[in-house]
Amino acid sequence: MTQSLKILHIEDIQSDAELVERTLKRSGVAFEKLIVDTRDEYVKALDEFNPDVILSDHSLPAFNSLEALKILKESGRNIPFILITATVSEEFAVSVMKEGAADYVLKDRLQRLPNAILNAIGKYQSDNERQLYLDKIFDSEALFTKAELLAEFGTWRIDLNTNATNWSAGTYSLLGYKQGEVEPSYDNFLKNVHPDDVLGIENNFKNALESIRPTEGDCRIIDKDGCTRYLHTQFEFELNEKGEPVYIIGFNQDVTKSKLAQLEIEKNIEELKAASERQTAILNAMPPNVVLINEVGKIVAVNESWRKFTLANNLGVPRYGIGYSYLAISEKATGVDASALKKIEKGIKEILAGARREFSIEYCYYVQQQKVWFQLIVAPLADKTQKGAVILHIDITDRKQAEELMLQSKANLQTIFENTDMAYVLCDAEYKIVSFNTNANDLCIQQFGKKLRVGGPAFNYFPKSKLPHVKEAVDKVTHNETIGYETSYELQDGSVKWYEVRWAGVANDNKENMGFVLAFKDITERKISELERDLMTTDLVQRNNDLEKFAYIISHNLRAPVANIIGASNALNDMELSAEDKAKLSKGISVSVMKLDEVVNDLNQILQVKGGMDEIKEIVHFSELVENIKISIENLIDKDNVEIKYDFSEVNELYVLKPYLYSIFYNLISNAVKYRRQHVHSIIEIKSRLLENKVELIFSDNGMGIDLNKNGDQIFGLYKRFHSNIEGKGMGLFMVKTQVETLGGKISVKSEENKGTEFKIEFEI
Repeated sequence: MTQSLKILHIEDIQSDAELVERTLKRSGVAFEKLIVDTRDEYVKALDEFNPDVILSDHSLPAFNSLEALKILKESGRNIPFILITATVSEEFAVSVMKEGAADYVLKDRLQRLPNAILNAIGKYQSDNERQLYLDKIFDSEALFTKAELLAEFGTWRIDLNTNATNWSAGTYSLLGYKQGEVEPSYDNFLKNVHPDDVLGIENNFKNALESIRPTEGDCRIIDKDGCTRYLHTQFEFELNEKGEPVYIIGFNQDVTKSKLAQLEIEKNIEELKAASERQTAILNAMPPNVVLINEVGKIVAVNESWRKFTLANNLGVPRYGIGYSYLAISEKATGVDASALKKIEKGIKEILAGARREFSIEYCYYVQQQKVWFQLIVAPLADKTQKGAVILHIDITDRKQAEELMLQSKANLQTIFENTDMAYVLCDAEYKIVSFNTNANDLCIQQFGKKLRVGGPAFNYFPKSKLPHVKEAVDKVTHNETIGYETSYELQDGSVKWYEVRWAGVANDNKENMGFVLAFKDITERKISELERDLMTTDLVQRNNDLEKFAYIISHNLRAPVANIIGASNALNDMELSAEDKAKLSKGISVSVMKLDEVVNDLNQILQVKGGMDEIKEIVHFSELVENIKISIENLIDKDNVEIKYDFSEVNELYVLKPYLYSIFYNLISNAVKYRRQHVHSIIEIKSRLLENKVELIFSDNGMGIDLNKNGDQIFGLYKRFHSNIEGKGMGLFMVKTQVETLGGKISVKSEENKGTEFKIEFEI
């Protein structure tokens, strides 16, 4: 980090506070720390110290962590709160996290504290920044759309490598379509161009590709309703670092109004020739500033708008310039760019000389420090002699401001779009991709091995197993719902990536769906931490259950032999006992000591199972295990005529701790042999099954069986025996269940007296 962290530490023991400080210094974290141990100091520090993170012991003389966390929440501050303690249970620490704490660290594990602080601060900052980015993105997108509608323009882009074309909402509107109604393409645009103008558009496009220069032109279009409109089109090239064109970026402007106005002017000019008495009235009725010049460029007539214009701008010419050279007046104009003036002069001279039929230019100047835009149109007078011309000045300030606003909004939107840690994909109502940012494309390549493509079907990028859930989410967002969830995907190398996913619908002003936005973020690191925490909690619960079992063993199974030893020892101290009684008591003590030793050995065996997970796993073949066990109990099998069958054709191996799996097989097989039925040919069958992500092992026999209605809840209990006529300790099934669960598996049983027993074991793979 580039600046010091401000850490507020709630601690009343100086040595503990110093230990935390040493740990942080060793980690290289730059920090400034304030220690408080009372409520008042804590409240004051929140206001004045303004910490980045809060560390808190749980129990202080008149204050505790729960009160501190409550005060922080009530203050409305969004500051990570980390519990550091050694005096509370793991369950309490988990409950504190549910109340809003970011993490907890035990005092005997302080080496985890620096990472816990940095992770907590990073998560809080990420959540805040992500929300700010989303707000800016949607605000800018709405502003962009409004600007297009206001100025009656649209933008488009063509990828010269893929020919993929993208139209803005304004371009669809100019052609008379709803967004997504047709696929954006150069050919679909030409379909709407007036037949007489198609060749000119194609030639302009071809010449531009050859020269790689910005190009502009006008054309007529016929929208889907049959209406003819006029477009002004201009475009330029976006080059790569080698100077090669990679994109064409274009801009379409609906100039129907100005074009129709221009046509109307030409019509009016013709009428002026036939009816000069109506000339002034017609000119004055026209909103643009209109000037008529003769063949040498002198002004012969003006309209009222021009008169007002000359007065407002102090042109300093009598009679509003009538009788004076228009070009001479233009040269005296202030605030107009010199290059624009030269173009205007050249265009007017070419019109007067008959070298061109029309001239148009847009120019700006400043009036009282305000920027004003005009479009100047020059056309020849349509009489037999073709002498003179009409000049129009049309105020286009509103349109240009809208265009500038659009360009600024577009730039802002693009900056936000590309500088967020979220991946975004925008799709239209036909579920085709309209736009995406770099993060989205990179994640798509990493996850699915292919690039996103504008115009491509969005559903083609999801695996088949995810499509039902994806389509359900899309159906909801098209009805203006917002969907959020977390999901995982498996990479080609077998690893798993977790993502936070958000779906949001995009609607127009009439609340009609226009598509949706998919936002997703890689949260694999956070998810792994959560899974590890859940695994830790599960392990703690299991260890607690084990402790309860051991407590039962110690209190129940050690009580009798210990009591016998104490009683016999006290009796031996009686000096009046006979030698025979003393001998009996000594023998009783010996028997009790042996029973005590037997219980201790059993406990040691159980503890070895619990602590044996550090052994190395290996590939174990089921058939080899069975054959080895058959050899080890060969005398029992032959003696009792026991038949052992196995079928491991579906799956014959498992990556596991071999001693544990051997013990499980041995106990189940030896139990089946021990509890066989007399005078019945004993058959033991073992088979394996391969399920979706599991290996299933089934052990079945035709032995004595167990009454599960009576003993079902005790079948895997320690020292539980169900056939008193057969020697045993009741340890075998307890050890089997313990070892199966230690390996992460599950075991179940079905049994019926005098028919047999079936054990089913499942292991995840």
